Amino acid sequence: MKRHTIWSMAALAAAALMLVFVIQTIRQAEPQRARIAVLTCRDVDVSDAALFAGMERAAEDGKLILNYVIVSPTTTLSNEQALARQEIADGASAVILEPVATAGSGKMAEALSQRAAVVLLGERSDTEPAGHFGSVSADNYAIGVALGKEMRALLPTGGKIAVLPTLDERGSITERRQGIQEALRGSGIEVQADTKGAALLVGLEDSALTDAVESAIAEPERPLVVGVGNSNRNIYALDRGDIADMIVINEFNMGYLAVAEAKRKLSSGLREMEQLRVGNTLVGRNTMFNAENQKLLFPLVR
Repeated sequence: MKRHTIWSMAALAAAALMLVFVIQTIRQAEPQRARIAVLTCRDVDVSDAALFAGMERAAEDGKLILNYVIVSPTTTLSNEQALARQEIADGASAVILEPVATAGSGKMAEALSQRAAVVLLGERSDTEPAGHFGSVSADNYAIGVALGKEMRALLPTGGKIAVLPTLDERGSITERRQGIQEALRGSGIEVQADTKGAALLVGLEDSALTDAVESAIAEPERPLVVGVGNSNRNIYALDRGDIADMIVINEFNMGYLAVAEAKRKLSSGLREMEQLRVGNTLVGRNTMFNAENQKLLFPLVR
């Protein structure tokens, strides 16, 4: 009886060892998931922000690991590059980053691309990428033109407007300003530095649009507000009528494409990286509830 028990225990031990061996073999056979560092100036909220939800979806599809690094919007481009280099040194195979400034972004991306796949997010570089690094952005000049045309419709007899933010080194903001200037030629609409007394306030990106709404609410004669946005707070402001019209960039698609472009480079090192564009839509209070705009405004709702 004792001998039978001993043999049973030995068999169980052998089976356990075999199971451990099989698990280790399977783990070794599975390819190690590549890690992508995402350097962003935004608050990362995957459950709420369409941009990061798009990234997570692409990471799930591509079996990738994302590591988010929060960059202060007041930092310098050299500091941002140092953070990216540290992520690469710590094992990141690719870097997706929102440049804090456009001037010098091409040189930074070129240098980082020698060590990892690089995708610029929301901005195009100030130099020719030559396939060495990628980017995903909106057509920012066209966005500015669309905003300018909407302003002309809202102020047919002219008036004074204020554009926020007043200072910004990102090329996307500069291009939107240029588009607005082109669209407003001969309109009788004047741009002033202060929000006080303006007939209309413009927010060139989401946080600036929020600031424009807050400034408008504080005015005794409330000005109209238009701009570029996608956050829940600005969607609700549009629904309340605090925003007349809002251009919404397809940020879910932007996030997905950024991760997918990095994945394609990792899968084929000789492949030239692409400069990709995402779409945008002008949404008003009276159009925000149609089916297509609902998908754009609330991409996480199924």
